[in-house]
Amino acid sequence: MNDAPQDDARSEHAPYHIDAPISAWLSASQKQAETTPHIRIDAGAIADAHLGVIEHASLVLQASETGVTVRFAGATDQLPEPFKADSTPVMTLHDQLVLPALVNAHTHLDLTHIGPQPHQPGDGFVSWVDMIRTNRAVEDDEIINCVRMGIEKSLAGGVIAVGDIAGAPAGRLSDAPARTLAESPLNGVSYLEFFGFGTSAAAAIRRISAYLQARAPIIHEQLDSTGVRLGLQPHATNTVDLAVYRWVTLAAQARGMPLCTHLAETPEEHEFIAQATGPQRDMLERFGVWDDSAAEHIGMGKHPIEHLRTALETQPYLVAHVNDADDAGIETLARTRTSVAYCPRASAYFDAPLHFGPHRYRDMLDAGVNVCLGTDSIVNLDTPDRISTLDDMRLLSRLGDHDAKRLLAMGTINGAAALLLEPERFTIRTGSRPIGLISVPIEPRAASGTVWEAAMRSNTAPNWLYLE
Repeated sequence: MNDAPQDDARSEHAPYHIDAPISAWLSASQKQAETTPHIRIDAGAIADAHLGVIEHASLVLQASETGVTVRFAGATDQLPEPFKADSTPVMTLHDQLVLPALVNAHTHLDLTHIGPQPHQPGDGFVSWVDMIRTNRAVEDDEIINCVRMGIEKSLAGGVIAVGDIAGAPAGRLSDAPARTLAESPLNGVSYLEFFGFGTSAAAAIRRISAYLQARAPIIHEQLDSTGVRLGLQPHATNTVDLAVYRWVTLAAQARGMPLCTHLAETPEEHEFIAQATGPQRDMLERFGVWDDSAAEHIGMGKHPIEHLRTALETQPYLVAHVNDADDAGIETLARTRTSVAYCPRASAYFDAPLHFGPHRYRDMLDAGVNVCLGTDSIVNLDTPDRISTLDDMRLLSRLGDHDAKRLLAMGTINGAAALLLEPERFTIRTGSRPIGLISVPIEPRAASGTVWEAAMRSNTAPNWLYLE
């Protein structure tokens, strides 16, 4: 940058510190200049879900009291004359790809302290659940520290919005993650997770009802204008009774609360829903919650998506994973306006492609399903320093999906829509007002490779350029 200072900006949201040089420059310029300041970025490429990838590109930002507006995004040789003037400061990033800040539509920040854990083929999902139950934080002070750690790692990965699952420590609803998110730069939804199956179903409804009556209004007021909303998360079809799903869906609809659940994730879930057998039933019996009333809705030969269909028809859900999807299920997801948070690295970690074949996210998108990207928890990630859907885009690129618009849409605007955020805040086309900008290095290109493929080959964390 020829005129802009090189010192770093710090987030106003202590204790989270973001190195964002453009934020610092724009802030200083606003204080010094009578006119609205501009800054230009000349990059190796810029990319977003609408533009795709533009090589040898420039991005012109205009500052205001409410953030920045993109005044030009395109090829440098098409740059309008006013922005070529010597008085316009320029940041030169010829070896970088610039893109919007990212959305992680499904994560478990309260598990961050556990760190990445190995998982061997044949271990099964239930044994993994037992490991999580043994190691997860239970007290609010511990949970807050874990979520703060997850926020730091999300920011380190260029993520500015999350669909975070606020786990149910010792079976209780915890809004500690929501309150912690609200104190951070992150936006999104904190989904209160709960369980309720068989003998515990009626008690679950009473517990949620009491929370919604007494505690939720207080939390909604605390979250007002923070960029974070409170949602509800019945855990999964194999741990939540259909009667509980029906009740909570109507309760959330009445209160305007977003809903999320895990769906069609594992072969154990498929077997349990269709046949009422297998490790999932064994686990429920071990917990003492299985009873014969479950036979009214379990073991009917249904696919998990069909099993949950009536709830999905009542109010649109964000459903996580959907590794197991047949044609009828995809049609149901599209018709009910259900969003899917696909977590590529979590699917690989649990060997989902071996059980169900390649994930059908492209078929879902073609059918009109809003598919976005999630990471699941750090437990199943290969990046201990960060929690980022950028690395899930990189995995999909390595697996042969080089459609930049599609991957960027899943990592930005689709996730924003699923979390009821404004998608245009996650674009960088002319006229948009991005909530943040990041850059990633462009690796040396293969002879027939594109600049997008070269950027996706990098394994480094992104750099923050701007954060509102």
